[in-house]
Amino acid sequence: MTLHRLLAGIAFAPALLFLSQAVQAQVTVFGLLDVGLSRLSASGAESQSLINGDGNTSSRIGFRGSEDLGGGLKANFWIESAINVDNGTSGATSTNNKDSVSGGLTWGRRSTVGLQGTWGEFRLGRDYVPSFGNLTTAMHPFGTNGVGSSGLLFYPVNSGGTTVRTSVRASNSIGYHLPANAAGLYGALMIASGEQSGGTATAKDGNHQGLRLGWRSGGWNMAAAIGRTRYASGDYRQSNLGLNYKLGAAKLMVLWGENRVGVTRTRAMMLGTQWDVSAQGELRIAYTTLKASRVASDATHLAIGYVHALSKRSALYATAARVDNKGAGTRFNVGLAPTTPGGSSSGLDLGLRHSF
Repeated sequence: MTLHRLLAGIAFAPALLFLSQAVQAQVTVFGLLDVGLSRLSASGAESQSLINGDGNTSSRIGFRGSEDLGGGLKANFWIESAINVDNGTSGATSTNNKDSVSGGLTWGRRSTVGLQGTWGEFRLGRDYVPSFGNLTTAMHPFGTNGVGSSGLLFYPVNSGGTTVRTSVRASNSIGYHLPANAAGLYGALMIASGEQSGGTATAKDGNHQGLRLGWRSGGWNMAAAIGRTRYASGDYRQSNLGLNYKLGAAKLMVLWGENRVGVTRTRAMMLGTQWDVSAQGELRIAYTTLKASRVASDATHLAIGYVHALSKRSALYATAARVDNKGAGTRFNVGLAPTTPGGSSSGLDLGLRHSF
């Protein structure tokens, strides 16, 4: 064997070892990139045109895998990071469910290790809170993305010194998920700790408990969820109920949600649809009303969108939406806040998504 072949073999050996271990552990690399153009306008403000990400689906990159331990038992892991495609940065996370941390590549979307069997799955780490599940495309036509996002009216309004970090995910959590074959039932239970210093007024800040329970059969899908996060400045309580029914080519959707932050409250109600108008095209419509108590103002949100599949992994999309604040309100918007009391905010997203 020549010297250069020997050196090449030595250099290639670590790669072979890595591939061998990856196959044995069944590791999958996955992700999605979503970027497009956004045009935003609002009462009393100058319009903006932006290169924006996540207009249809959240961009991400991740690694997941499992090991068969025998007897129907598996060990799983999942790490997933957000990507801002327009500028190459990553997303923010929270290590204690109270403060925000951003910058660099983090696994803030999800970072879990778990055990799975016929009885379900236990997960430890950072994960979605159970009450977030009803805000996704499972129960809302647009999920939590773009100018049609459910989050515009279904997310909490910070108040009284409380900044909520657990409306989507929680760190330091222990979660249990029902098995997929539980007679149509599905759900999740979570407890999470803010891991604050003891012996202080804020010792319980960031501690979260949440529960979601659902049932699907035939064309029906329904789920209810609750969650609570402790804060000395005022607890955060989230509850919601989602229902959809597949009627021919259309999925009819209803979503109700309530957020309480301290003594304040917002309640939102949405009627919408995801309608397959062709083999490649899906029409999305959502109309939401919000009632506010002791914070912000009432508001409405109308969104209409279209998604055209180019393949199983790529799609073009367009969404137009408008938020109207009631009374003297200026709080709610699609990305650009109005400065005129009772003003409106409008937006248009045009983009491309690609998964891998």
